[in-house]
Amino acid sequence: MRTQDEVEDFKAKIFQKYVLKCKICAGTDSDCSCRKKSSVVLAAYEACVPQDFWFVSESDVKHNRTVFDNTVVPYVRNMRTALRKGYGLLFLGDNGVGKTYFVSYILMKAIRKGRSVYFTTMPTLDYNIKRGFKDAGIEERLNWMLTSDFVAIDELGKERSKSDNKYMDSQVERILKQRFDDGNPMLLSANMDAESLETAYGPTIASMLVGKFQTVVMEPGDFRENVRKRMIKDMKYV
Repeated sequence: MRTQDEVEDFKAKIFQKYVLKCKICAGTDSDCSCRKKSSVVLAAYEACVPQDFWFVSESDVKHNRTVFDNTVVPYVRNMRTALRKGYGLLFLGDNGVGKTYFVSYILMKAIRKGRSVYFTTMPTLDYNIKRGFKDAGIEERLNWMLTSDFVAIDELGKERSKSDNKYMDSQVERILKQRFDDGNPMLLSANMDAESLETAYGPTIASMLVGKFQTVVMEPGDFRENVRKRMIKDMKYV
């Protein structure tokens, strides 16, 4: 989660990068594409969307393309309905199959449509909630971010890698139930199957994931291999 000071510092940097250096508007108040781009970038930064996915496009999707075409594209196309009725997506699959990629793609589309979003991972959410124990300002800002139009929680279950965390179970249940009851959509992902997810979090959370979530099972295979190949090519490694 970004603090307000971090957001303000970043805002100054991107204003200089995109607006002041723009040859079209030259830093004036004109309605230029540079301002639109800077506002999108600022929103993505504040929402903690992974920077690698700020400018992804449909043409970039190679792995799990069928899932993308059959689930992600319709969700983006019907985003207003999803927002109005609280419909979400649950991506299940191994590491590297594209879950974060697809979630981030949806969030960036939402930002460009003027919607508020927030992205976090379970380990990061765990960390920020505990930070809030000692800082009321952090707790208040986190709670505010969790009321965004679209909230994404990545890596469900990863906080359990060391030990069970009953407190975080209650927090996940609280967040999901509040947004479920309020009709606000969520985008979730986990490196496990549906049965393992229910075992990890219990029947209450599993029940909430049934009604308003489309479960998406991702095909195995690591798309990061393509990223590595591009890096080798870009860097001219032998």
